[in-house]
Amino acid sequence: MVKKNPIRQNLTNYDVAQLIKAEMRAMEERLFRKMLIIALASVLSMALFIVVYVNSSANVVRDYAAEAMRKAFHAEQAVQIIDEAAGTHFLDKSKDEEPLE
Repeated sequence: MVKKNPIRQNLTNYDVAQLIKAEMRAMEERLFRKMLIIALASVLSMALFIVVYVNSSANVVRDYAAEAMRKAFHAEQAVQIIDEAAGTHFLDKSKDEEPLE
């Protein structure tokens, strides 16, 4: 704790300058605390926004992936049906062959 000088009845320029310096230091400390709180609040709000955005878009991506898997499954079924109907059995032949390198 800072010990303040007693204020005399007849203030000198030095006393006034000391009082102004002390008041300015106190104002700077208050301003620094406010700016620090604002900076921390803005960082936290940005982090919260990012978390909410990622969580909300994860459902959309999951829906797109499920739809793509469903379409791929239907396409594979269609190829099997066409292969069996044509009697070519390309799928069975391709399983028996060794892969190309």
